Amino acid sequence: MGLLIPSFGQDKEKTVLKRKYTGYLLLLPTLALLAFLSLVPFIYAFNLSLRDLNLRIPRLAGQFVGVDNFRYLMREDSEFWHSMGITVLFLVVVVSIEFVAGFALALLLNREFKGKRIVVSLAVIPMMIAPVAVGLMWRVALNYELGIVTYLLKSIGIPMKEALLGTSATALATLMVIDIWQWTPFIFLIILAGLHSLPKEPYEAAQVDGASKWKIFRLVTLPLLKPLIIIALLLRVIDAFKTFDQVYILTGGGPGNATDLVCMFAYRTNFKIWNLGYGAAVVLVIFLVILIVTAFFYAVTQKKEEEVV
Repeated sequence: MGLLIPSFGQDKEKTVLKRKYTGYLLLLPTLALLAFLSLVPFIYAFNLSLRDLNLRIPRLAGQFVGVDNFRYLMREDSEFWHSMGITVLFLVVVVSIEFVAGFALALLLNREFKGKRIVVSLAVIPMMIAPVAVGLMWRVALNYELGIVTYLLKSIGIPMKEALLGTSATALATLMVIDIWQWTPFIFLIILAGLHSLPKEPYEAAQVDGASKWKIFRLVTLPLLKPLIIIALLLRVIDAFKTFDQVYILTGGGPGNATDLVCMFAYRTNFKIWNLGYGAAVVLVIFLVILIVTAFFYAVTQKKEEEVV
């Protein structure tokens, strides 16, 4: 009997290892496919970024120029930095307003009342519409002669000499309003789900101690929701930075370059000017910025988890 115990332990260990490596083997085809779909385009784009390739100029057949595209982009291309500045402004404004409005709406609806399901369902409709459809819908609504928005603004006495999207003074602000209308429900839905999942014990303890509603919100609700808030902000920051559909449909980057967000700039460089080498460099810089933002949010998340532990 004594000789059977070590054998049983070894068999159990082998079974555990076998199951572990079997799981990895089953995941291997999917991981290989994802790696292929990610790495091959990245390597191709990186190779293009090191070349002078413009399809509108036949003599530029892809000569190797090293980091010249990146050097020009970082030092001399004022249009790129203008687009980057507009994008950062757009991102900060829309994400801030969406977060505050979505959080407030979630707190307001975090209680039981008759018709709550209907109200929540109606509130999330904008984020369920495809961005292209949103752009087309608002393009009709903002039409200077026939649009409902223009009619309502004129009916309340607001003078309008041009369409909201037709002047540089209001075009970017109009795009911000459209983005806020569409994506505030995203923040609202995440925060509302988080509020529903919070444990009741900390609130009961705070109420027993006589804490006010503001202190309960600041010292209990916010700390418990911090990981979820960080994830929601990360997703919205990345998505807002990549905004393209509405800009392409509504303004095309105009009037002038008032709404020329960085993704619109990259599109125009690659598929209007056909400067594929320089366009690849632009795309890689955008990718690098998004990677840095993601790493920052990940570091903040890890720090919060360590503090909790």
